[in-house]
Parts: sequence; C-alpha cells; structure tokens
Amino acid sequence: MAEAERIRQEIGSSRTDTMLRLFDYLLEHSVAGHAPKELEIYHAVFAKGGASDASQDSTVRVYIHKLRKKLDEYYTDRPGPRIVIPKGEYRLTLIAAPGAAEGEPARPIATTIGNSLRKHKALTLIVMLFAVLNIAFWALMSWAYPSQPLPPAANSFFWRPLYQDGVASRPSLIVVADYYLIGEAVDDREVTHFIRDFSINSREDLEQYLMNHPQDFGHYIDINLSYLPSSTAVALDDIVPIVKAADRKKTRPSGSIIMTHLNPDILRKSNIVYVGFLSGLGMLRDPLFQASGFSIGESFDELIDRKTGKKYLADWGMFEGDSTPINDFGYIASMPGPAGNHILIVSGTRDAAVMQMAELVSDPEQLAALSKRVKGSDSFEALYHVRSIGNMNLDSSLLIARPLQTRGIWNGGKPNQLFPDTNPQSSRLNERRIEN
Repeated sequence: MAEAERIRQEIGSSRTDTMLRLFDYLLEHSVAGHAPKELEIYHAVFAKGGASDASQDSTVRVYIHKLRKKLDEYYTDRPGPRIVIPKGEYRLTLIAAPGAAEGEPARPIATTIGNSLRKHKALTLIVMLFAVLNIAFWALMSWAYPSQPLPPAANSFFWRPLYQDGVASRPSLIVVADYYLIGEAVDDREVTHFIRDFSINSREDLEQYLMNHPQDFGHYIDINLSYLPSSTAVALDDIVPIVKAADRKKTRPSGSIIMTHLNPDILRKSNIVYVGFLSGLGMLRDPLFQASGFSIGESFDELIDRKTGKKYLADWGMFEGDSTPINDFGYIASMPGPAGNHILIVSGTRDAAVMQMAELVSDPEQLAALSKRVKGSDSFEALYHVRSIGNMNLDSSLLIARPLQTRGIWNGGKPNQLFPDTNPQSSRLNERRIEN
C-alpha cells in the first residue's frame, strides 16, 4: 500500500492527471482481485461523448505503455520491491526485485494488500475513517470558532430562504456527498479489502443485493465506511461561514452530515445545503430531476437539456498534462423541501466544478448577476461552464438559468428517468465485478 502511494505521489508531481486516474483505476481493481478489460478501462478512464468505438481506439494501449514506461523510469536505480504491469495484462502486481519477473511469479496487488490488511486491520480502518472524519472535524471546528463578520454573500437572494419566515426556525444542515464502501471477507470472517460498487450506494442497497444473492452473505459486509471527494473540504471553506451566519439567531445550531446518513426525518426537519457531485445526490436526486429541465446522460459527467436535446459532457478524461484546459459543468439549484423547508444545491460533474460553484455562491457580485437572470426566484436551476487545468479553476460562464417545475415533486411516484447507477446493464456489470 505504501509502495502504491509513493507511485501516486510521483505521478501526481508531474501533473499527469489522466495517468494518475489510470493508475488509481488499475490499483482499485487490482486490490479487488479483478483485471479489467480494455473496454472497461476505456469507458471508466477515457470516456468520450458520441458513439466512439472503443475497440478501434488505441488510447488505452497507448496510456498503458506510458504508465509502464513511467514505472520503469521510477524504479531506475531503486532496489527492492516494485509495482509492475505484466505484459499483455491490465493489472498491477508487486514483485520482490527486477529478477523476480523471471524467477518467481508476481504477486497480485490484491494479495499483497490483503495480507497487509489482515495484519493491520485496525490501522487500516482508522486510516479509512480518517478520510471521512477529517471533513466532519473540520466542519465542526468551523462552527466552533468565535463569531466572525457576516459574509457579504449571506444577504444575497440565494441564501435568503434560510432566513425567511416559515423556515428560519429550522436548523440548516450541510449534506456532503459520500460514496459507500463494502467490506469483502475472503474467508467470510475477516475483512481483507474494500470494494466500491456503483450500483450499491447504501446499507439498504447492500441488503437488497444480498437478498438477491444469498450466496454472498458473510462475504460482502457493511462496514459503515464512506469516502469523500477531495473538493469537499475546499467547497466547505466557502460555504460553512455563510450557513453558520444564517443560523446565528436560531435556537438550534447548524450541522453537517454525509449523504449516507440523511434520512426522511432529518430531511423534513432541516433546511438542506447539498455540496458534492451530481452523482452523490442520494434521496435528493429524484425530486430534483423531476423539477429540472435536465436529465442525466450515459454517465453523471453528462447533462442533457430536455428542451433542446443539447448535451453537456465534461471532458475531464480526454487530455493529459497541465497545458490543456478541461471543460467541466457546475450546477446550482434552489427548491422547496417536502415539509415547508428549503433545499440548496451546490454541485457539479467533477471536483473543479464543485469548487467553482462553492466560490460562486459565496461571491455577492456573481450572485447578483444570477439573481437578474432568475428574477430573484427561490426556485431555480443554473448550469455553468467551468474551465480548469487539473483542479485549478480558470473561469466559469453561465449557460442556462431557469425556473424549476417543483409542483408535486415530493408526492412520490416513479422517477422520470433511469440513472446510470440504476441501469440494469450497469447493475449486471457491477454484479460480475463483485463476483470476481
């Protein structure tokens, strides 16, 4: 695990974002004991819009060659164990020394890390928990600090619903997107490594999966762990002071939770400020997209305008290096909640977009410009084009701002679209991955 982290730092230092995503993807699947196919890698790491035929695209092979060369360069004059990509395979393995490639079989990353986890299970859980608790601790400390001057954006139209009569007595709750992890117990007793399955996003989803696959009881386990995108902490730095200011005169203080812990009771009793990717909206997703003029495309990196059919696809996976601006899309919305409360959405397709939207909703001038477009409404959505290099934002521009059609969105009923993580084909693919 330490060896993999050193490689990540080396790749990250050269700012080759695409290479780093490829390494992380191979590492994740190697840990899970799964060697992905070229087509899987293409769609997960290099996904492009349109009907491109991945079987005729050499992108994966080119980048695998680059990554293999990068590993060889890294280990030049470095003795000891090393991570390699075996010829003709798409997986990471750990070998004892250069000569081991001929003299002994390479050990899969999954085996190596699995053995380490067995020996250091408690430490591993602490490390994983820290990734989640670090954000929660930061947020709590932000509220614990002495009162600071009222942020200028706090009086803007976007944040006004948190102050208005009828909702002002409710506490405001920041809900951050998190992604559910499953524990895998190879011997049905001790968790050896973690799995992220995109069709299983909660304990309830896992229980449903196990009901349909009883042979996996004891093998896949709820370990009450989630991970958070890196953009969350940066976004909270802009948002927490404003939410804290909105609740400064309320009897109950503001708070923060991860989406996995949001339930209907909490949703009804609080004003919600959601921060995170469009893929992490949880129980807010169906009502929001019933009201929205957008639908999600083949992935959560793609938004489709229902009125015009125009597609907005983030191209974060298409370029490498720090010289090519990347197109991302930020999304903010304001809508009524299910019980007289209010919900604000600060979101986007990827990290750069989420951070840019958090910056935008804390900027009085940009909010004033948006207010003119939506005529000061407290029920609207807005889509922004965000350009970035790596995770550094260059600029953003407003593409669409319009009212939400919120009538009846909390009355239940069938969702108005099938989302990527609930697509039957996607579920079958995920199911096979888990079984490997």
